[in-house]
Formats: sequence, C-alpha cells, structure tokens
Amino acid sequence: MSIIRPSSEFVADRRWALRRGIELAADLSDSSGMTCAALVTDISEEGCMIRFAKGQDLVRDRLHSIKISGLEALAAYVIWCAEGKAGVAFSEPLHPATVQNLVMKSHYARISRHMALKEGALERLPALPPFPFGE
Repeated sequence: MSIIRPSSEFVADRRWALRRGIELAADLSDSSGMTCAALVTDISEEGCMIRFAKGQDLVRDRLHSIKISGLEALAAYVIWCAEGKAGVAFSEPLHPATVQNLVMKSHYARISRHMALKEGALERLPALPPFPFGE
C-alpha cells in the first residue's frame, strides 16, 4: 500500500474560509485608546488581513474594534502582526453575502478609479488574488 504525499508545491493553510482580495479603508481601535488607520487587503467570513503604517504596534490577542468601509464596527482579535501587516479574526463570522458585497464594492471602486484616469496616463491595476468562481 502506498501513501500519497502532497506535492512540494502544496502548503498547508490553517484558514477555514476562502480569502478574497479587496482594497477597502478601515479603522482599528482597542480599549486602551489606540487607533490605527488601515487598508483591508483580503477578507473572508472569518477575518481579514490589514496593512497599516509601519512603526505602529498592534497588541495580539486583545479585543479590538474594526470599522471597515461599508460596515458597522466589528469586534475582532489581532492574531498576528509583522512589518505593517496584521491578521485579524472576527469574533463573529460575517455572512457570505456581506463578504461578497464588500468584494464587489472594492472591485467597482478599483475599476472606477482606473476608468477615471485620463487616456494615455492609464496605469496597470495591481493584481489581486483570483476571484472565486461559482459564488
């Protein structure tokens, strides 16, 4: 009996939900009064990744409030933090339709910004993770 091993390209991922690439403004705060302006760069029903100004310190495992553009403030925990990026887990999962609406809002905003640029001065849109098919 042979054991099938994953290919060398396979990397284990501890996430439970599919991440979707977005670009939406957010504000993160905690009970100590710390506030942080951020950019949400991917999102799932379970959490998101944010980028923020380097040099700011986010406290791991402390309850935070994250206000993502288009949503009410959500309770969340910073799971990891390094070099101006952080992984945030929501205390309550988002509904899949809410995530889908945020993804569409982000994509429409990016396309609108791209189309607003003058002809001849168009810049290439940076790549986002692939949009999931079948949703």
